[in-house]
Amino acid sequence: MTGEWLSYMSSHLVFGLPATAFLFAGLGLALRRTRRLYDEADRREAVEGALRQSQRLEAIGQLTGGVAHDFNNLLMIISGSVQRLRGELTDKKHMRLLDMMATATQRGESLTRQLLSYSRQQTLTPQVIDLSQRLPLLRELLLRSLGGDIEIKVDVPDGVCAIRVDPGEFELAILNLAVNAKDAMPTGGTLSIRAKAVMLKGEATEEGLSGEFVAIRVADTGHGIPPEILTRVFEPFFTTKEVGKGTGLGLSQVYGFARQSGGTATISSTEGRGTAITIYLPRSHEAPQPPSPQSQSQTQSPAEPAGTVLLVEDNADVAEVGAAFFRQLGYRVRSVVNAKAALAALRLDGDVDLVFSDILMPGGMNGLELAREISARFPTIPVLLTTGYSASAQDAVRQGVVVLQKPYDFESLKRNIREAIEGAKARRLQAAPAN
Repeated sequence: MTGEWLSYMSSHLVFGLPATAFLFAGLGLALRRTRRLYDEADRREAVEGALRQSQRLEAIGQLTGGVAHDFNNLLMIISGSVQRLRGELTDKKHMRLLDMMATATQRGESLTRQLLSYSRQQTLTPQVIDLSQRLPLLRELLLRSLGGDIEIKVDVPDGVCAIRVDPGEFELAILNLAVNAKDAMPTGGTLSIRAKAVMLKGEATEEGLSGEFVAIRVADTGHGIPPEILTRVFEPFFTTKEVGKGTGLGLSQVYGFARQSGGTATISSTEGRGTAITIYLPRSHEAPQPPSPQSQSQTQSPAEPAGTVLLVEDNADVAEVGAAFFRQLGYRVRSVVNAKAALAALRLDGDVDLVFSDILMPGGMNGLELAREISARFPTIPVLLTTGYSASAQDAVRQGVVVLQKPYDFESLKRNIREAIEGAKARRLQAAPAN
């Protein structure tokens, strides 16, 4: 009976065991494929979420940039009128009112500057700086700003760690992060700033950036940020602080500065354990520039304090303010409303010592295109551009055109006139054939 049973079972096992093994192999393969599908779905959801967030921030940035442009024109009219009235009014009551208006204008200018930083339309003057030297110097500034109950740790590489950024905007971004960290640690804590070179590989969490970057990580030991609002912290005017204790523009300025500089900013936080914000900026292999000495231009007069200026501005009130400044400098002013009218005026009478033009103008040609045409047709005439907001401002700076940010004052106008005239002279000398 045993032999018959074994014979019977062996005939079944010959077919049953391979079939069972095949069945389990199929189940294992299906399970692995299912897991891969779930992983792929999770990755796709993360990428789509990052894309939606990036698109939302981009849309908000375009909106805030447009608002900043109109707001800067209004501030230009107000600040220019205040400066003109200071020379006509002597009563103490009137002077006090003018001081209040000037202070409000400065606050409005600071607000629009932060909006322009977020919308990535702030005019930057990038330089190559070494974080191994710059961040320890910033630590001394932060020690004075944050108080003695916060310990500041700075960790930088031993060798050169260079990035190409606007030094002033970079320091403002670090200061904004430090101030936010201080508010998150009302009873004191530790602020850590660490810089290290990293290689990004196009991950969605870093907005698809790839290549050599420097990661500047600013971390605190504060109360942290709830996860349900973590994705909104870079939006302008969004703040976790109490009413009246924050504008909601600090982190948005940091994000906009990083994006305009070719990088990005990310955030991670755990409630009760602190927050870490990492700024990724493209690494540079150029030789870093030493800190530039303070300019003495405010104590000097323009190189050519008299002559004729062609003022190109479509806003009549802004044009009137600008014309008054130029007349105060001793210039004769000819005004036109757009770039095509400016070229026509130069063809009729090219006896002009300077062209001063807004960048954004109607008529199919902006200020940068006008500057190119003048450089080609009238190479001896210097051009100074001004803007309250423009995507072309950075292109103008890269091409060597001086750009004056609105709202400007009398001293900044004098300084930029000199830069435009000296720049035009330098280009003429370079273009002149050697004898």
